[in-house]
Amino acid sequence: MDKILSYTEHIPAGYVTRARHLTETLQLSVAVPTTITEPYASITSVISSAAAYQSSVYNALSAASNLASSTSLFNEVVAAQATINYYEILREAVTETNAASRASLMTRAAEASEVMFKVVNEYPFYGGNFPSLGGNIALLVVFAVFLSMQVFSGIFFHQYWFLVCWTAGLILEVIGYAGRIWSSQNITNLSAYIMQSVCITVAPCFLMAGIYYIIAQITLIYGEEYSLMKPMRYSQIFIVCDIISIFTQGAGGGMASVQSLQDTGRYIMIGGLAFQVLTMLIFQFLWYHLLFNIYKAYKESGENVFNPEFDFVRRRKLHIPFIIGVSFVVLLIFIRSVYRLAEISEGWSSKATTDEIYFMILEGLMVSLASCVISVLSPGLAYGRGAHLQMTRRKKNEEEFDMDDSFRKRDEL
Repeated sequence: MDKILSYTEHIPAGYVTRARHLTETLQLSVAVPTTITEPYASITSVISSAAAYQSSVYNALSAASNLASSTSLFNEVVAAQATINYYEILREAVTETNAASRASLMTRAAEASEVMFKVVNEYPFYGGNFPSLGGNIALLVVFAVFLSMQVFSGIFFHQYWFLVCWTAGLILEVIGYAGRIWSSQNITNLSAYIMQSVCITVAPCFLMAGIYYIIAQITLIYGEEYSLMKPMRYSQIFIVCDIISIFTQGAGGGMASVQSLQDTGRYIMIGGLAFQVLTMLIFQFLWYHLLFNIYKAYKESGENVFNPEFDFVRRRKLHIPFIIGVSFVVLLIFIRSVYRLAEISEGWSSKATTDEIYFMILEGLMVSLASCVISVLSPGLAYGRGAHLQMTRRKKNEEEFDMDDSFRKRDEL
């Protein structure tokens, strides 16, 4: 055991904990057997093979030059030692003639078998690194605060589609970080890992679903002639793409949590994230094309060229800051999505995956900043409480928003 622990200097804590299981006595899950069915020759053969294999792995471990290789080899050494421990006790029990001593050895063998099963089959997630308890608690609190702000804002300003999308997304963020807090106590907990993996992965898809609706609203507020598509088309196309991303990433995240399906799950997640990134690129092109046309028309002809029906919305002080804020939110979530795509593409043992600082900055910080911006500059503050901008279909090829007539000429909350 001392030799194994001498190699733990740069090994992730989760794998070191796994090695320490070799010295533990675990509660038996089955009754202690009274007979040994395996021949003595087979037992000694297993010990010899495991010892020889462990010796070769030790040599490779001594020469390993990177963390991924060292961790993998260290893991093999621990598994070999667990096997040796079990079979050595079993060999001793086979040759023991004293009934009491034999019974004691059989109990020890059963305990060693439990340890061997735990070491060989129990998989530490997060590359063996425990998630930060304090950091994940902080992010959970932050998202909970923004969630309460979105609920209040959505109900007060009657922005129900945005309310549903961002409430769903932020609830998933809260659940996801609760899963990481749970994992910080036990990184082999499969339920906690699936909980954080699926929820944090798909949450931004819901957030973007709310953003996709905004481009349709801005198109109507200024005029369809500045857009490449009719307002309802934006919602139909991008929300369908979002649903595809949600299901693909969720399914991939769940499969990737099962060790035997990790590679398959990873490829599915890569596909879902790549599709999301492509969707966001197309959205940003359409968004900035719309804003450029609006700006160009304003510079050439002034405010009077825009849809007069929504003049009261455009005159609100927070309307332009809101448009800038939405652009910033999309950029932040796009950066986060590119990071997750790169992270998962590099594999589960890459530095981007196992070093939590990357996750905290490029996932947690990006999404929390986006949530902060859209909570402070919400659609309700930009449009006003009376502007019930709900998409309706009047007749073929014509879409518009319903608006409360009593607020057409008022510029108040």
